Amino acid sequence: MNHALACQFCRSTLAQGAALLEQNGAAICKDCVDQFSARFAERAWAMAATPEEQLDVLLDESRRALEQSETLAERARCCGLSLHELSAAFPARTLS
Repeated sequence: MNHALACQFCRSTLAQGAALLEQNGAAICKDCVDQFSARFAERAWAMAATPEEQLDVLLDESRRALEQSETLAERARCCGLSLHELSAAFPARTLS
C-alpha cells in the first residue's frame, strides 16, 4: 500500500494512524466505512416497505454484527484478552 494514500472522504492518512482499506489506488478509512455501514442500515430499514424487506434488513445487519463480533473475539484471543474483558470495554449498540 502506498503510504501517501488518504481516505477519499475524510483525508486521513496512514501517517496519521488511520486504518486504510485500499483498492485500485483509492482508499477509505475504517471509521468512514463504519459510518457508511450504519447509515446504510438505517436507510435500508426506512426504505423497507414490507415486513419481508424489514426482515431481510435485520438479517443482513445481524450477519454483519456477528462477523464483527467474531473478528473482535479472534483479535482479543490473539492479544490474550478474554471475551468478558472485550465486552466490558465496548458499550452495547442499540437497535433502532
